[in-house]
Amino acid sequence: MTLHVAIIGGGASGTLTAAHLLQRRVNPQRLRITIVEARQDVGCGVAYSTVQACHLLNTRVHNMSAFPDDPTHFSRWLEGQGFGPGRDMDFVPRKTYGRYLADLLGPAAEGGLVPRLQILDQECVALRVHDHGVEVGLADGSVLPAHFAILATGICRDDQKASGLEDPWSRPSDADPASPVVLVGTGLTMVDMVLSLLNAGQSAPIYAISRRGLLPQPHRPTKPLKLSTADIPMGSSAGYLLQWLRTTIRAHEAAGGDWRDVMDGLRPHTQLLWRHLPPDSRQRFLRQGSSLWETHRHRMPPSSAARMEEARAAGLLRIVKGHFQGAERHVSGTSVTYRPSGEKSLARLEGAYAIDCRGFRRLSLPTPNRLLQSLVDQGLGRLDPLSLGLDFDQNDALIDRDGRSARRIFGVGPITRATHFEITAVPDIRVQAACLAERLIGTPGLSATHTA
Repeated sequence: MTLHVAIIGGGASGTLTAAHLLQRRVNPQRLRITIVEARQDVGCGVAYSTVQACHLLNTRVHNMSAFPDDPTHFSRWLEGQGFGPGRDMDFVPRKTYGRYLADLLGPAAEGGLVPRLQILDQECVALRVHDHGVEVGLADGSVLPAHFAILATGICRDDQKASGLEDPWSRPSDADPASPVVLVGTGLTMVDMVLSLLNAGQSAPIYAISRRGLLPQPHRPTKPLKLSTADIPMGSSAGYLLQWLRTTIRAHEAAGGDWRDVMDGLRPHTQLLWRHLPPDSRQRFLRQGSSLWETHRHRMPPSSAARMEEARAAGLLRIVKGHFQGAERHVSGTSVTYRPSGEKSLARLEGAYAIDCRGFRRLSLPTPNRLLQSLVDQGLGRLDPLSLGLDFDQNDALIDRDGRSARRIFGVGPITRATHFEITAVPDIRVQAACLAERLIGTPGLSATHTA
């Protein structure tokens, strides 16, 4: 019997999951994988499909191997492709990493009468579960039977057209660089958009607006502080946890260290911290502390930081503190309405267009994502209490309307953010993918290594 796994989504999360499943197979003839992805660039997804060389990884080369137990895998690939060996502080273009991800699947799709890896250029719109597996409903009306389905849909984005904002990855290509541009959000996506605009010769002001006006901090060489779970106040309130973090950073800096050492030392424990955080503290953290966390946890390459600083010093990049209220398109451009921080009255920014750079946001229903809406409508899935996404258990099984864990549907990557919080970066996703692959390959009675 052949174990058939359907992976819904062909971006980084889906690709890494497929790679780990393939790595763990003992008998290639007893494992079949189908990736269902409507986009053409399987392996890249939104994050790594950019073609611009100025869009860099925000994680060093040595942390970007697809396999946590083979940390030099990506560095060796770079050297084999003629890029030279990846050094500790290298931040390579994301398009290069997209090629690496695509290459992970290349050999598996070749040869054989029955392909071990198949890629369906289709949209998955529904899942139906039965005793022996799951049926993957496709947009053309056909059905793909499988034993398991893995949701790897990435970040769920709302309809920017309806909000008056442009999608950051499909912004107008014929825009006049002498016209102002408004960016909503000041995180890493904003950094990418500013660099793109600068490379395109932007000469008019670029306005970037967010509630606190905080930009990602730059990377620096670090020596991660060694922290054990006994050192960290697990289960405490968000307020106490943040107080502990500030105190630890001050003490470490007083001893000659860098705050980045503490943040990097905390990284292996962040998912456990989130799981032990009381529900009311999770809400408080998202409301009051998430902006500060994101800017220090998800940092930008030094070269990107230098260009951003140059643009600010020249008056080209202007950071605006305010609460985004809405955007309205008109014949001559887009008007963005916001409430300046600390004020009650509203203000406006005018631009040729406005780009949505807010990244992750709460998932609201109904959602334009037909698959997610279908799962909720059927009762196969539910929103988590904070609306970060769908609810999954600690083994990444989808939780249904009644609180039961699915036996056939799992999740990997950003779709599981409600459970893990820190699950958007490759170093976290690759560990999750490895664990899920191990769990599925070893499923009693449905194992690629034990079935007849």
